[in-house]
Amino acid sequence: MEKISRVAQAEEDIKYATRFMKPILTIVGAWPVPSHYPLSSKIVQKMTQVFTYFLFFLMLIPPFLYVIKKETNNKFRLRLMGPIINCVLQVPKYTIILYRAKEIQKGIDAIRQDWIAATEDNRLIFLEKARIGRKIVLVVASTMYGGGVSYRILLPLLKGTIVTPDNITIRPLPCPVYFSFLDEQVTPNYEILFLLQIMGGFATYAVISGSCGISALLVLHACSLLRILDNKMKQFSDKEHTTEREVQRDIADVVEFHIKVKRFLKNIKKITVYVYLNDMIGGTGLICLEGYYILQALDDGNTTAFIIYLTIEISVTFCVFILCFIGQLLIDESEVLGLTSCTLNWYRLQPRQARTLILIIVMSNYPMKLTAGKMLEMSLATFTDVFKLSMAYLNILREVV
Repeated sequence: MEKISRVAQAEEDIKYATRFMKPILTIVGAWPVPSHYPLSSKIVQKMTQVFTYFLFFLMLIPPFLYVIKKETNNKFRLRLMGPIINCVLQVPKYTIILYRAKEIQKGIDAIRQDWIAATEDNRLIFLEKARIGRKIVLVVASTMYGGGVSYRILLPLLKGTIVTPDNITIRPLPCPVYFSFLDEQVTPNYEILFLLQIMGGFATYAVISGSCGISALLVLHACSLLRILDNKMKQFSDKEHTTEREVQRDIADVVEFHIKVKRFLKNIKKITVYVYLNDMIGGTGLICLEGYYILQALDDGNTTAFIIYLTIEISVTFCVFILCFIGQLLIDESEVLGLTSCTLNWYRLQPRQARTLILIIVMSNYPMKLTAGKMLEMSLATFTDVFKLSMAYLNILREVV
């Protein structure tokens, strides 16, 4: 009966931790579907994925053709390239998330098992990190969808219809498009394209918010495991051991838990290594571009565009910051663990028993960190480097364009 109660409690806790992230990723068919789910659920997911790729295609090719074939003003070209570049960045990220669906499901299953086996004290540690993860997803989704909805709905609607010198009426789309086989201004083509571009934007923001959510869920759970491991080491150090068998059992428990954490972190790295590289490179470019758009809006005296671009700039910067922040949290927990291992009361053990702690100390002092493409360390120092590089590119852009 107690086992059933703990399983039910763990399921509720998992629902609590993924309440915002799961529906966001389900929208684009990126939330892993367990193998025991019916075939109809898997078919629906595949159809959703195909439709999402279609939206990405619609957001990329026609707007890019418009930039190179119809737009002649370089400043306007640059302004139109922002949404295109953002979509280009989300396509490989979305593909990686789908490709790593098994690893994501494996991580979620490991989290579920940890919640089931957790003591009340450990459950409180898990809940503390889960709350942080929920807040991260909520803030990222709010800023991304807030800025995105304003850009894709309010901005074109506020522009109103445009009448050219040739007396041609143009109804603005969120992203101008070029088709050689249809007129996008004719009803119902215009309304359909407007709706599809809004849906494409929502899919883009879902990928951004969902990838941040997955990273936060997995990395913060790893931080919880490190905190629990740290507590195990302290309890081992302070405990009065009566027999050698008891010492060996406690050391084995610490080592096995440490190996479990390492294995979980290895799975996280498989999922995030190239997602983070995409975010760091793309974040640098988008922060630069959005900053340029803000300055253009100020020069034009367009307050509405200024507020919208500022909102998008904040959301993009916050996404990069969050990924670096959770990477820093992992580094901090790893450093605390290393410090704890070096301050164990080894002198209270027999010499032969104390020697067994050497491997634990070595393992604990090996840095646990996440990287972007195995090149950049995910930390707050990296965030400052990315932001400074973006501002440097912005200064160059202002001089060149």
